Amino acid sequence: MATEREVLEFIIVPPFEQRAAVAAAKERFENYLGSRFPGYRFRVGPFAPVGDDEEFSILPVMNFPGDDGRTYMCTSPKRWFVQEIAAACRQFDLKGFRNFAA
Repeated sequence: MATEREVLEFIIVPPFEQRAAVAAAKERFENYLGSRFPGYRFRVGPFAPVGDDEEFSILPVMNFPGDDGRTYMCTSPKRWFVQEIAAACRQFDLKGFRNFAA
């Protein structure tokens, strides 16, 4: 059994100052990211003391269950890809519907 798999899911933790606005637009924000990066899933997590208080934190979900019932680790996502996700998070319009269209 091949035990290497690409990360397909990410948890997005908003900056402290934007946590309420991101929570209010959670579904729209997750859909926006899903349409920007097809094949990947995104979940908005609660604010946590991780990373920089002024930037979005992108946390890859690194484990997956194998066919044998054991848990395996995914290969780490490329840094450039995580940076693209962070840039897309910063570009999202939290107050409007500009980025809702796929």
